[in-house]
Amino acid sequence: MLSRHKVVRGAALAAITTGIVYRSVRTLRKARSILPLGQEPSSTVLPPTVTVVVPARNEEAVLDNCLRGIREQTYGSERGTSSDAPALRVVVVDDGSTDRTGEIADEHAAQDSRVHVVHSDGPPPGWSGKVHAMHIGVEAAGQPEAGEWLLFVDADTVLAPELLSKLLGTAERADADLVSTPGGPPENSSASWPVLMPAGLQMIGENADPLGKGSKAFAIGHCILMRRSHYDKIGGWASLSGRRNEDIAIATAVRDHGGVTRVVEGLSYVTTSGMDPFKQGWGSFRKSFVAGTNGSVPVLLGVGVGQIALSLASPAMFARGVRTRKPGLIALGAIGWVAQSVSHDRTARVMHANPGLAPVAPFTNAVFGGITLHGAAEVVRGSTSWKGRASTF
Repeated sequence: MLSRHKVVRGAALAAITTGIVYRSVRTLRKARSILPLGQEPSSTVLPPTVTVVVPARNEEAVLDNCLRGIREQTYGSERGTSSDAPALRVVVVDDGSTDRTGEIADEHAAQDSRVHVVHSDGPPPGWSGKVHAMHIGVEAAGQPEAGEWLLFVDADTVLAPELLSKLLGTAERADADLVSTPGGPPENSSASWPVLMPAGLQMIGENADPLGKGSKAFAIGHCILMRRSHYDKIGGWASLSGRRNEDIAIATAVRDHGGVTRVVEGLSYVTTSGMDPFKQGWGSFRKSFVAGTNGSVPVLLGVGVGQIALSLASPAMFARGVRTRKPGLIALGAIGWVAQSVSHDRTARVMHANPGLAPVAPFTNAVFGGITLHGAAEVVRGSTSWKGRASTF
């Protein structure tokens, strides 16, 4: 007869393994729901206006490439680039930069009449910096036009010439009101991509859905395209003035107001340098999770400890099973380990990252838990900041 203690312990280990497998299967299912980037939209006599808003704070190293990519978009060539009503117009918001960001934006405006620059001293009380910058960018674009779309692009993101046309075509076919795509890794990308990105995508996806289902809709701030009519319907960025996880917040607001949101796999046409070097990638994820938990230390600690414990449970079971020669324990550990590796491989491929670390996925997943623990420590110290601007919660 097995002792009660052994039965309880066996049931607990089986439950942990079941949880790991369920989590991995759920991640695979959500990854499959991401839309492939499609063809260009059906031809129209006059393509709708797209207003591109680029919030930029201390982005002198990357802004030039970002704006060149936007200006080289093939979308709307029928209306020309110098007409009184071009299909593409660009608003760059210099968000209180202390480097040459504003000067670089002004140089592009001097070269291209479609580019306009707004110089801001930063957000007023109650606003987060990026949200305020995007808000005044839309305001500077003027009154909405019939059928207009808004494209929000991070300054560390570069678009391939065909991206906007294909993104619009994808939104049209999906009958979506908001679509977003993450950026892929640049050449010579850092370890952020194979180490942090798979677990990061999994954890964000556990709290937001690419199909817009559940409590939150998933969107990624690198590149968000949405109908101006739905932007106005939700009250614009003003309705989300203090939010710091603004991408998920605006997608959820669109969904809650009857809109359709989708995540698109456009990484072959969008590149971001915001995750490089590794220290910056770590900081970017830390900022996102601190914002997503509204700076809650108990939640950040719980998520971090839980992520580390759940990730390492499988290799711990496997190692103990080998040491004690218990086939059942070896099997449970192996099942959980393989499940994490398969999930890692799939999410790495979605993000165009090297999947080579999939065999050690439990350990890279545990590393990611350190990000939320670091976030909790920064909140306790009162030292949370991003791009030189302090955050308060």
